[in-house]
Amino acid sequence: MSPGILLACALLASYLLAAEKAAYDSLGRLIALLAEGPEVPVSSGLVAVLPVTGKRIPVQTRSPHRPLRRERDKLLWTGSFQLPDEGEGTFRVESAEHPDGLTYTVSITASTPLQVDSLEFVLDLPRPLLMGGTLLVPDQREILLPAVKPPDPVFFRAETAALRLASPDQSHLLDFRFDNPRSVSLLDRWDPQGRSYQLRIVLARGPLDAGAAVSLPVGIRLVQKLRPPPPARLALRTAATRPFLGFGGNYCWNNRSPVAAYTLENLRVAWARVEMKLVAWDRERDNPGPALRADFETMRKFQVRRIPYVISIWWLPERFYTDPHERPRMAHFRRVDPEKWDELADLIGSYLLYARNHYGVEPDLFSFNEANIGVYVGFTAEEHARLIKRLGAHFQKLGLKTKMLLGDATGPRDTHNYVLTAAADPHAMPFVGAVAFHSWGGATAAQYRAWGEVAEWLGLPLLVTELGVDAQAYHTRAWESYHYGLREARMIQEILSHARPQVLLYWQFTDDYSLVRTREDGAIEPTARFWLIKHYTDLTPSPGELLEVSSDQPDVLGTAVRSQSRYAIHLLNLGAARTVEIEGLPEASWSGVLTTESSHYRQHPLGRSAAGKLSVHLPARSLYTLAAQDALPRPEAP
Repeated sequence: MSPGILLACALLASYLLAAEKAAYDSLGRLIALLAEGPEVPVSSGLVAVLPVTGKRIPVQTRSPHRPLRRERDKLLWTGSFQLPDEGEGTFRVESAEHPDGLTYTVSITASTPLQVDSLEFVLDLPRPLLMGGTLLVPDQREILLPAVKPPDPVFFRAETAALRLASPDQSHLLDFRFDNPRSVSLLDRWDPQGRSYQLRIVLARGPLDAGAAVSLPVGIRLVQKLRPPPPARLALRTAATRPFLGFGGNYCWNNRSPVAAYTLENLRVAWARVEMKLVAWDRERDNPGPALRADFETMRKFQVRRIPYVISIWWLPERFYTDPHERPRMAHFRRVDPEKWDELADLIGSYLLYARNHYGVEPDLFSFNEANIGVYVGFTAEEHARLIKRLGAHFQKLGLKTKMLLGDATGPRDTHNYVLTAAADPHAMPFVGAVAFHSWGGATAAQYRAWGEVAEWLGLPLLVTELGVDAQAYHTRAWESYHYGLREARMIQEILSHARPQVLLYWQFTDDYSLVRTREDGAIEPTARFWLIKHYTDLTPSPGELLEVSSDQPDVLGTAVRSQSRYAIHLLNLGAARTVEIEGLPEASWSGVLTTESSHYRQHPLGRSAAGKLSVHLPARSLYTLAAQDALPRPEAP
């Protein structure tokens, strides 16, 4: 470990003292409450109830014309809204976390007169967890939380300054406190947006004059009284399921940033991906500017380190579209003018030839980014097959080694169907070097498996070219939490288990979705998310083989990779602390590396496995990697 990393760890000490009490989305809404056990899904929002119709309008939203902003390094978000009658206002939400929970304060200010029946703060509480439990309000009798829809979905109304909801076994308590008695209601909700017990707290009733402001601080506390979970039992099967080539990252935007240099030096990058900035290249091919030169230099670093990489196009010069200068740069599914394909192929080829001739670099694979939904150039499945043939033949004619990437689609949910047309085209497939998808939003096990099966069917490597959880997180840096890092780790474990890819590329290893913080003095501080990702990049042997790991508890996920006598077994605990017993291990000397919210990448010697078994303690919400360098071959049981 470098001295720079050790120094950065010390600088982070004060930041890491307080454990997170909640998780938030890019709008500043609550999405989960956190304690020592599994996260409790709780979602929030601000709602305007219209007069006469009673229609409920969410106002904690974002649009291109009404961006939402977050104050740097704070849990504070501000935005604006417009109602259907054009009444306008602003909102502000701020969360102050403390050892016992958090205070979530919401405020609304009317910019114009607001014709509303009421303004409400709404919390959706997990029905499966609470059903059959109780609602307790001071000086009132307990109310049973219904399992059957009551005649009036609103089964509780009161003026109160506090209330408590408890699960049937009292293992989970949710306390809510207000600054003074507020009008609250609780209903058993089931609509197309979901199912929950919905708590509605009134901020104001009736119309608001311009300039009027209303505010509500809500104290929220989650208490988990959980029995120690039984030991989790995991079993390793040492028969390989698929080759594994390694973890890496995207270096698509801002390769001049110190963050890009830091990750390349402090993470083991086995694969990478860059952007082909074709708009800039079209303007600057005679004298490439700083951004292009930074990309070429980054690719040269990859080439020197023998890191294979993908190059992808997001945008084209306007003249190549069917609607030049008629739509915004970020408009989706813009189409290529059929009459301009030869010129476009020449422009792409000239970029690749310049990179080879002046920097000695050649990408391994080429794609248009997310062409299935057009981010930002769109192709139908049939057009995708045609462009593979057209550009594949053009690259071959130019003497380039670069092959075409099949798919590069987002997200993973049934999008494997997009590549089947090209996969069935015998004239397209000779130009294809790999299959790829992006993981935004996640998928079911079956949907992940479908991508793995397509790649196996074609006998090609499967790449996850953008590994990411929330495609909207960039708006307000919603990735800046340990909770978000655990979501990323969970996605990695699930993709490895079900899709069985050869390569996973994190989005990104630059300052977008950054794994580090840059201080005002320029010093870089790795976050907890950095250390979670480092488990995978640095501790996983590659190239290697994916192995199967089964678990008898859904909160504990295991994956494993072997390379000859080297093993890495990643154990992700999403719930309470527990013991994990692993069987099926080869005889070896094992060590462990542990990351929790407050302790990062700590190494623990474990000793040799006995009779193929090992027992380790997993703290709550942690990632533990078992590593061995000297494993002896273990025959598979018949």
